[in-house]
Amino acid sequence: MGLIPDNVIDEVLTRADIESVVGRYVLLKRSGGNLWGLCPFHSEKTASFSVNPAKGIYKCFGCGKGGNAISFIMEIEHLSYPEAIRHLGGLYGVEIPETGYSGDNIQKEEKDRVKDILKEAAKFYYKAFNDENIGKPARDYAAKRGLTKQTLDNFGIGYSPMNWSALYDHLKQKGYKDEELLNSGIFAKSQKTNKPYDLFRGRLMFPIFDSFGTIIAFGGRALGDEKPKYINSPDSLVYNKQNHLYAMNFARKEQSKQLIVVEGYMDAIAMHSAGFKNTVAALGTSFTDSQLKLCSRYAEEVVFFFDADNAGQKAALRAIQMMMDYLKKLTGINIRIRIAKVPDGKDPDEFIKTNGAEKFKEVVKNALYVEDYLLERAKNDNTDPETGELDRGRYQKDICTYGSWMNDEIKMSRMAGVAAPLLGAAPQAVMNQMIKFQNAEDRKQEQADSRALERQRREDISHRNSAEEFEDIPQEGPSEVVTEQPVFKKVNDSATKEEIDLFAYALSLGSALSKNAVIQKTDIIRPDDFSGDTLRELVKIFLNMFDGKNETLFAKMSGYFSRLTINGMPAEDVMLRAVEAADKCADVHVKSDMYLALLLKVRESIINREEERLIIIRGNAGPDEKKKIDGMLSRLSDYKLSLRKRIGEL
Repeated sequence: MGLIPDNVIDEVLTRADIESVVGRYVLLKRSGGNLWGLCPFHSEKTASFSVNPAKGIYKCFGCGKGGNAISFIMEIEHLSYPEAIRHLGGLYGVEIPETGYSGDNIQKEEKDRVKDILKEAAKFYYKAFNDENIGKPARDYAAKRGLTKQTLDNFGIGYSPMNWSALYDHLKQKGYKDEELLNSGIFAKSQKTNKPYDLFRGRLMFPIFDSFGTIIAFGGRALGDEKPKYINSPDSLVYNKQNHLYAMNFARKEQSKQLIVVEGYMDAIAMHSAGFKNTVAALGTSFTDSQLKLCSRYAEEVVFFFDADNAGQKAALRAIQMMMDYLKKLTGINIRIRIAKVPDGKDPDEFIKTNGAEKFKEVVKNALYVEDYLLERAKNDNTDPETGELDRGRYQKDICTYGSWMNDEIKMSRMAGVAAPLLGAAPQAVMNQMIKFQNAEDRKQEQADSRALERQRREDISHRNSAEEFEDIPQEGPSEVVTEQPVFKKVNDSATKEEIDLFAYALSLGSALSKNAVIQKTDIIRPDDFSGDTLRELVKIFLNMFDGKNETLFAKMSGYFSRLTINGMPAEDVMLRAVEAADKCADVHVKSDMYLALLLKVRESIINREEERLIIIRGNAGPDEKKKIDGMLSRLSDYKLSLRKRIGEL
């Protein structure tokens, strides 16, 4: 990895049009020249999230987040700048070549080393499992659980010997350093010897793959009654358990419109063995919004199996509430959620072994949609098992709470209609109570978001103004840019209204700035047209990118705006308002005249300031110096007259 060519980034931004990219996550509606929707980054009921297809940018006027397609993917998928470019390149068919070397390469090398360690560890575990003596306890356990040779090989299941250093010694012989081994997540450091030791001793080993089949972690299952039953790799350079699902690398290949989610490795493996190859499992954590988003990439429907015990049913409610909240934000994700119940409280693995795959198909087919599951749950939880009497008070509280979770009014209305007879109330009264619960919860969330956003804004402005000068920014040639966005340090961010409007008109004109009979080459803005450091630096970047034909110019500039302030305000806010005002001038000839009028006025202001400065210096100058200054003042006066003449001709 290293430098991604600038023309490739342009192609990514051109093909990955902002409407298409954001539309994958947010339901957008057109109003005027922009598209509007609910912000995916904070809770809101009134759309304040705007997408400008012409400029290739998005902006939320509630939380302040904004940028181009690349920054949107960075934010919503939690990716780095180069990772977001590669992600979009993959989606929109742009090959991403890379040249040179950058700091990003260092982390990639570290990640690659971790992946190599995990791959080598998987081979070691597999060999140990199949060793005649060492692997016998693991093979006996696998046979007891009904795991066939084909299943074991398909999932790469192995065995970690009951030895503190066998894997460590093996990997050291392969040339890996202690620091690299500790980064892999399969070792811990001994307090006695200060050396890494194997975390998974004496366990059946399950390699955890990412969606594309690369080993990123392990899970280890005890062979007996030892506690804990399972040990999982901690988060590492290559693994975050909240972002992955076990067996997704197999399930996604099925190209099924449905995914089945179970709670454990063994259930997932049993399902695959029984022919349900569209099954995945959570990784030792509650189901997360990132995992739901992952599911939505490969399926239109997700069927969940939660354990029948109290812990499993509590997890079901937490997961449902999380998913409903998430779908309220990501209005562009259209995925159906259903909850399945295995008869007699059995695990899927146990049920399949007892009743067979065909019977289990019926269980999947009979899975309840979320609203139906919650209706049944509220009734069952609040009905006395001996008398069959319903506790109306508790039922009302539960059903109104569950109804308030729904992400559309149709589901809420259905729930109210079913609950109303049991409560002896009109459906609309129940519906109103659900909406009241929802509004109260939304207000709490909005208040929490508002406080967090205000802190974030203060921290953002403080961060932008925290240092003393700009760091180096690539200025040479438009052929390549660094793959990480540059970091800016504190500068003089002052700017007059005319300077802001001038830069806005330049951005609005874009390629028309050089394809224009009125605007001469000397009329192109330059850094010294501006009084403040911020706009000077932005104009340098603008000129570096500008080649007279770049249609993604504003979208690319938005990445730099987000690091700066203008007059103490976020630069993207200031420039977006100014550019939108300039865009209202649809006639390119009129817009060119407006640009020139501003340019000439700004340059006249510069001359006036320079004249004032020279006059002050002249007062204390000697005869020869005064003569030199008089010549400079005469030339400035002639230049000012020429500017005024051009202004008069506009």
